[in-house]
Amino acid sequence: MKQQTFKGSIFLIMAMILFTVTIAQAYPKITAYMPYYALYTESQQNKTTCYIIIRKFKYNSTQVYLYIHPDTLQTGILKNPQGTIQQNSLNNIIRQCADTQYAKLYQKALQKSKRMFNAGITHVDTNGMFVSFDLCPSKRPIDSDFIEKFIALKKTSTPLPVIICISGKWMLTHPEDLQWLQSLASNGKLDITWANHSFTHFYSRKLPVRKNFMLKEDTNVAREVFQNEICMLEHDIIPSVFFRFPGLVSNQKIYEKVMGYGLIPLGADAWLAKGKKPVAGSIILVHPNGNEKKGTSLLLQLARCGTININTIVSLTKAYTNTQQTALIHKKQVKL
Repeated sequence: MKQQTFKGSIFLIMAMILFTVTIAQAYPKITAYMPYYALYTESQQNKTTCYIIIRKFKYNSTQVYLYIHPDTLQTGILKNPQGTIQQNSLNNIIRQCADTQYAKLYQKALQKSKRMFNAGITHVDTNGMFVSFDLCPSKRPIDSDFIEKFIALKKTSTPLPVIICISGKWMLTHPEDLQWLQSLASNGKLDITWANHSFTHFYSRKLPVRKNFMLKEDTNVAREVFQNEICMLEHDIIPSVFFRFPGLVSNQKIYEKVMGYGLIPLGADAWLAKGKKPVAGSIILVHPNGNEKKGTSLLLQLARCGTININTIVSLTKAYTNTQQTALIHKKQVKL
């Protein structure tokens, strides 16, 4: 009997060790995460390409970097760099890259820092429209029925471009919903641009707007930005250059602080549930997190009646791109 108990204990210990190893493999360890600004140049086939590095961190003890392709706005992960890294200040790098799409958009966004409501890029000069989904913390499951119906309206086989503004608390409490969204991307149903929507996305019904969301007095802006980026990376999401303030509420101080991390604030001129009507170039905002049925219902209605032509919905990054150039590094290393 004692021998059986001993064998059972050994089996239990081994099972716990194996379970721990499995968990460690499933959730990679990201350490030493920090803002880091540098120009990275790499030459291949007699062609030199330049990238802007904005973060560095250890991924399971391996040094890696998060970069932006300044002409396509695409972001990616750089491993084992073969080119030259030249560290510099973000401002100097933007001046050096003044003719790129990223630098031009950055300067445009910087001019919109003083508004409390809906500061940032809210409209794009194009005939198409842009659809953004905000995934704020929610106790409800994702509105998968809305998303499936919306995708079904597209008659072509190309992926439907959407901007998904995702918060850390939503990711941590809706793992299955997140995996489902990622499967829609991997199966060619959605073309997702993942935007940072802060980690905690604080909100209180009892506080006035000037002290709410990220304007809460003790808000740690760096933590809201970087902890959410870490959470995204741990869930196999490459953060884009875009950041959406919770509630579309900010002030000049935190706005410029977020931009100081190399990010571009993203607003919306057509928050459907607030009664805003989309036009050509609009950035549409709805919440498919289960908390705002009015907005998602309106989007389906407008798409079905043709007010929104679903076939003219475009990717935000592609709308700012004047070239078909694709980053070679991005092609090789889009995942950790």
